[in-house]
Amino acid sequence: MRKYGLPLMVGLMLLGQVLRIPTELVSFKKVAIVPNDVALVAFNIIMLIRNLRSRKLLIRNVLLWKPVLLFVFVCVVGLLVNANYYNLHGNELLVSGLYLGRWFFYTTAYLFTVDLIRSRRDVKHLVAALAVGLLAFAAFGIFQTLELPNFALIVHPEDTGAVDWDYQYDRLVSTFLDPNLAGCLIAVGLAFSVAFLMAGYRKVKFAIVIFGAALILTYSRGALLSFFVGLTYLVISGKHRHRVLVAAGLVGLIVLAAAPYLVSHVQEYNKFTFSDVSAQQRVANWLLCWDLIRDNFFLGVGFNTLPYVVPHYGLVSGGGSAFGLDGGLLLIFALSGFVGFTTYCYLLGKSLWMCHKVANLSKDPLYRVLARGSFAAVLIIVTSAFFTSSLLYSFIMEFFWMMLALLTFAYVLTKAEQPVPSEAARVRQRVAPRARFEPAVSLTVRGRG
Repeated sequence: MRKYGLPLMVGLMLLGQVLRIPTELVSFKKVAIVPNDVALVAFNIIMLIRNLRSRKLLIRNVLLWKPVLLFVFVCVVGLLVNANYYNLHGNELLVSGLYLGRWFFYTTAYLFTVDLIRSRRDVKHLVAALAVGLLAFAAFGIFQTLELPNFALIVHPEDTGAVDWDYQYDRLVSTFLDPNLAGCLIAVGLAFSVAFLMAGYRKVKFAIVIFGAALILTYSRGALLSFFVGLTYLVISGKHRHRVLVAAGLVGLIVLAAAPYLVSHVQEYNKFTFSDVSAQQRVANWLLCWDLIRDNFFLGVGFNTLPYVVPHYGLVSGGGSAFGLDGGLLLIFALSGFVGFTTYCYLLGKSLWMCHKVANLSKDPLYRVLARGSFAAVLIIVTSAFFTSSLLYSFIMEFFWMMLALLTFAYVLTKAEQPVPSEAARVRQRVAPRARFEPAVSLTVRGRG
């Protein structure tokens, strides 16, 4: 599983929505079973059997598991409370609970990846698999942009009314079939490439060109903004900031070379302004999230009861995105309330703290660059989620949890590397602060003259 299972999971994850079996969840919403879902179920079963045979009931070093379980507990309580408040019936409660179950199901990618990673060699293999997978995802997206416009409708011609899939024309959608979600993952790949370049890995220049070109071709303002947020962190925290200029120069050359092609498409998609339909829809989603937060502050409306709660606000629920709403952390707040939002922020904050400690204390350059890239990736995903559903998108969630599993391994090793102070040193640390506040006494003895 360590050698072939994790790379296989990466490949199926990045296969995205290309192969899917649609099933009707409710009358106004279809869900799809994709190869990645089946593989993750099989992966979990195999790992459970493997651990039971070895009598290993508990997995060590799953440092983020407590906030995960706490968040799930808060969401279950909120869902049950709101089932009574909004008079949700059995089927409505079941369907809403399935979305919470899916969120928890994808966190198992973190649990079992932590269990499988045992050495630096395992870390390198998984990092290589993720890097190759992301490059293939971006490279295919570039090909799709040039040769396969409206790729979603080519893959799924049954959606003749463009209900589940929008007309994206020449925008890059890759296997996610959505330019904003694809742009989020590509921005993460570009941020990691910049982090490796700043650490002295010169071979990533080719990857920067691929990711940079792919990110531009998404024409996604949210993806570009989120990348600049992650890049800002890398510049502030990095020691070799001048190497960022190399990355910026490579991307700048791409923009200059493709300017005639890009400008016409940006104008066509109305991306120079913020008055287009997509921008207005996001603002409407943020305002709706705010209304939900204001009226359901402590426990939210329940994870995920949106199509059953939204009609109480005078809106019609339906369509392919009935259970979706842009807003990122605002949406988390709306669904789980202040208690769930605080727990989720604690989960993110603990992840960023682990990144910070590894980046500053680890003796291994691979772990340091992995930590800085992970810090930037968390910022990118959280920022992008305000403009699309990237924070709760299953494929991005799986990448997120695998990344945090690698970070957890590096954090545990970094803590083990730190010297343990001796008993005498601990005593000095306890006594030294008191000494600063003791008054100095000076005695002067004068003799008789």
